[in-house]
Amino acid sequence: MKILWLPHGPLYRGRSRSDHLIERLAAKHDISVVSFRAHDRAHVWRYAADLLTHRSRDARFSREVATWRLPRANAVNGRILRAVLKRELARGGYDVFVAAAAPYVTGDPRLRELRDYVPIVCDYLDGGDWATKWPYTEFERAYVRAADAAVCVSRGLLRQASLLNGNSHYVPNGVELARYDEFRRGHSVEACKRSMGIDPDKFVVSIIGMTCSPSLYFADAIVNLARKGKKVVLLLVGESPLLGRIARRFAGHRDALRICGPVPYGEVMRYFLASDVGLNAVDDIPYYHYQSPLKIFEYGAMRKPVLVSPKLDEVEHTALPFVRCCEPTAESVQNAIEALMEAPPAFADSMTKALEKFEWSRIADDFDAVLQGVRRSAGITVKHSSFGSVEPSRSFAARDPTGLAR
Repeated sequence: MKILWLPHGPLYRGRSRSDHLIERLAAKHDISVVSFRAHDRAHVWRYAADLLTHRSRDARFSREVATWRLPRANAVNGRILRAVLKRELARGGYDVFVAAAAPYVTGDPRLRELRDYVPIVCDYLDGGDWATKWPYTEFERAYVRAADAAVCVSRGLLRQASLLNGNSHYVPNGVELARYDEFRRGHSVEACKRSMGIDPDKFVVSIIGMTCSPSLYFADAIVNLARKGKKVVLLLVGESPLLGRIARRFAGHRDALRICGPVPYGEVMRYFLASDVGLNAVDDIPYYHYQSPLKIFEYGAMRKPVLVSPKLDEVEHTALPFVRCCEPTAESVQNAIEALMEAPPAFADSMTKALEKFEWSRIADDFDAVLQGVRRSAGITVKHSSFGSVEPSRSFAARDPTGLAR
């Protein structure tokens, strides 16, 4: 099968969902990937350089089709993207176009305009509640409606997408179990802690990826534990505009905070291993309930317990045995961490076994089944996910108060 793929972020920048799926599906399909670059504020000038240097090329697992972006210019980026897509699709021969919904990154591809060229599968991996004031509601609705099939990363997004597209499927994120297991067997927790200047006797609570609540209730919890004399460290890995505020919260307790900033993907394993517990502390809003818990899978693959605050819809339904939940307050997080410090849970082999169905190879097979179904008969509902029934027990928009299904 010949596939054109628009990912939600630049290729090979970390290991995103698109990277994992493309790498595995490229073994049996001919994949071309729309390639673009993203730069931080300190290197905005590189966008101009990209106009001269960024070109289509053959890559490791696919052919890259170059497009270009400008900072804070989504309308322009959308026009550039659409011109690139139409030119590429007009060359002919593509069996399916896979598109991730990320207009704030790529620009709007306007999928409806592309339906005459090729069947479309939308990878609906990020989204909010259409029944609330979510800024991308209209884009997401148009995106899902225009597709021949929608692949949804969580049950919440599946329920929502099914209002508009009956050919919607649940295909969550995954994890590389063997890779984490190999690293864990070849390295020690103590050595990893020392490598980042942390006393091996200290209890490390980590947030890897810096998805967290701007209210900083989790930081207050760690500060309170430090005030009580607990040997605890909050380890933060990744970029975030919140880092300065977090550092100020730890004034007087700087030894309880370690900010590492962004690290290359190839080095991130030691931060997982150095952790005594992974922390997912966010706000109680639909956006987070609709996410697939990639970092939670990764902590589990490294045999680390995870504290999730609040109890999130998708996390609850994955029912992973190494996950504990608490309320999104400083007191609740503090009490939960203190309980883990006093009685660290034993990590049985059965806990890792619960992750086997989330192996990226299996996830890629489920994704491939959707592609094959669309190729055979675009628009025909073919239910074949290995995850079976996906009805969530909690609903933010169980009915259709906004008339989205009309």
